[in-house]
Amino acid sequence: MHGSPYRDGWSEGKLTGILALAILYGMSDLTPELARLSPRQRLDLIEALWESLDDKDVPVTEAQRAELDRRIAGFEQDREQSIPWDQLSGELRQRR
Repeated sequence: MHGSPYRDGWSEGKLTGILALAILYGMSDLTPELARLSPRQRLDLIEALWESLDDKDVPVTEAQRAELDRRIAGFEQDREQSIPWDQLSGELRQRR
C-alpha cells in the first residue's frame, strides 16, 4: 500500500512524515498542526494509524473477547440458516 493516495491526495509517505513529526515533537506540540488538517485528512491519518497496528497491538479484555466470540457464533449460526441472494431475489419477484 506504500505510496497509495488517500482521499485528499495524501500519500502514505506524507502521513508517515506527519507520524514521524509527532514522535519527534511530542503529540502536544503537534496539536495546533493537526487542527489545521481538514476533517478528511484527520480521518485519513486515523485510518493510517489504525491500519499500522497488528491484532496483537490492540488490547482486548476478557469481557470484550467473550462478546466477540458470542457475535461470531451468532454470525456463523445465521449464515447456516441464510439463503443465497439469487434465491431471495427470485422469491421477492414472485410475490409482486
